[in-house]
Amino acid sequence: MGLIECTSNASLWRGYDYYEKKKVKKLHKIDDTQYSAFVDGTMSEPYCVHIDTAHPRKSKCNCPHADGKRIVCKHMMAVYFTAFPEEAKRIYDEAVAYQEEQEKFQEEMTDIVCRYVEKMKKSELRDALLHLLFTGPEWQYERFIDDYDLYDNY
Repeated sequence: MGLIECTSNASLWRGYDYYEKKKVKKLHKIDDTQYSAFVDGTMSEPYCVHIDTAHPRKSKCNCPHADGKRIVCKHMMAVYFTAFPEEAKRIYDEAVAYQEEQEKFQEEMTDIVCRYVEKMKKSELRDALLHLLFTGPEWQYERFIDDYDLYDNY
């Protein structure tokens, strides 16, 4: 399991953002699997980061999120992406492709739902709407009331 698999989604993308903003300073390759660097963060002093790609949980950062813990933080991910820019590109390209796939799926589902609703009878539409309003989230019910000014009819 590598650094990417050991990090949270938030740390992955925040690390990517740090990589893009070139916050990694003085990258030093120790060997084929270990790198050290300083990473500019929210504190006045940069964070001291060491990553070990062969043993991700041995990676270290002195930021408050990861210091003394076996957590892969955004600073470690920024160092990883700086050391391996082809991985940064691969991750980004995969995310873009996934997003495009999801958008296409949503468009197709919207078309399917619209065609289905067009074929429904009035009583079926009424039952479906009431079901959604009474079993869905509270905000949905309240928004329906607000959108159709139903408090005015009370």
